[in-house]
Amino acid sequence: MSAQRLPWYRRLTVKILISASLLLLCLGFVEPAELAVALEGIGFWYFTVALALNLIGTVFVKAWIAYLTTRASGLRLRFVTLVRINLIARFYTIALPRGASAAVRWHHYRQGGSGHAAAALLVFENLVSVFMLFFGAAFVLSFEAGRAGALAQGLLPVAWLGAIGAMAALLPFLHRASARIFCRLLQPLVRRPGRLGSLVGRFLEAIDSYHSITGRQVGWIFIASALGYVFFVLAAWVLAISMSLGVGLLAIAWVRAVTLLVALVPVTVAGIGLRDAALIVLLREYGVSPGEAFAYAIASFAIQLLLGLAGALIEALRVFRGQRAPTTFVDESREELP
Repeated sequence: MSAQRLPWYRRLTVKILISASLLLLCLGFVEPAELAVALEGIGFWYFTVALALNLIGTVFVKAWIAYLTTRASGLRLRFVTLVRINLIARFYTIALPRGASAAVRWHHYRQGGSGHAAAALLVFENLVSVFMLFFGAAFVLSFEAGRAGALAQGLLPVAWLGAIGAMAALLPFLHRASARIFCRLLQPLVRRPGRLGSLVGRFLEAIDSYHSITGRQVGWIFIASALGYVFFVLAAWVLAISMSLGVGLLAIAWVRAVTLLVALVPVTVAGIGLRDAALIVLLREYGVSPGEAFAYAIASFAIQLLLGLAGALIEALRVFRGQRAPTTFVDESREELP
């Protein structure tokens, strides 16, 4: 007898409990006075610059990557619309479970075309982001592992394996021969009668449309992804400078990449708890105390929260103006935005 999956509200309760437990565990290593001093040391202008850099790297650049693929994917979405979708998605990533927030993003992408094309774009941009995080961490650790210690040296091969795995998952989008192999692997699902076979077949057709992307466009996609990673790292570094953590740019580059990858593990709410514990463990390699690392985690999450609030404001304006909810299938690709 196969085990039944827990209802969504029970899964959410478990994730909340795990997040709370991890936060309590982190607080057990933190001196309250040290935490307060570290938080007070955050400068307003440094925080504002970090927020702006994060906005550019994780919203505008990500929208640019999606825009570069829109013609091939068959979606008619303007750059401004994609920026708006990215901001709204930041809100739902914090407010909803990961699967639900991905579904909302898919519904927004579907405004510009078919559902399977929207699903293909969602998978493609996530794979590009994961590849760049693994590759960025692996590349920087190749130079930094000797200074950081045993933990960093152990993470180096894991990061390279992750980068290779993410690139292998991207190949069906970029290489026709790899796509044929991928299609053969999924043929049993395509041949199944009913809705599942039809959905998988149309998803494979959507992937096939990506082969019209030229080599130059692929180059620009990876350049844009690298640029987004650079802005993301600079934002984290500016925040570290503001708090006088004494951690260099290269150290921040791999620590923040690894932390974000750890936070993607779907066992907590919005990565809360995992991110904090990871920063405490990783920054300890550079002599940063648990109190300072926890304060740094709080400041980093505050930036994500502010971006999420901007997305919530955009969504509230949509509702106030009488527009349909994001879960409806409407074509707003030609909508004039204010």
